[in-house]
Amino acid sequence: MRQHGPRRTRLEDLKSQGVRFDVCEITLRNRKLSRAQFIEDATFVPSGVAEIARLQQREGYAYLRP
Repeated sequence: MRQHGPRRTRLEDLKSQGVRFDVCEITLRNRKLSRAQFIEDATFVPSGVAEIARLQQREGYAYLRP
């Protein structure tokens, strides 16, 4: 999905601050979504839950649920 205008500007701003856009492949399958529906900057991880655990254990991240 190509983004232009204000959204693209905001995405670029977030990227410059170190934000990553990871998408869970399990969720993709369960919700019948395709990779093409996401921004080109997205990366795809096998399991979002496992990725959160990895980031917490190995890199000191914290998960805050909104």
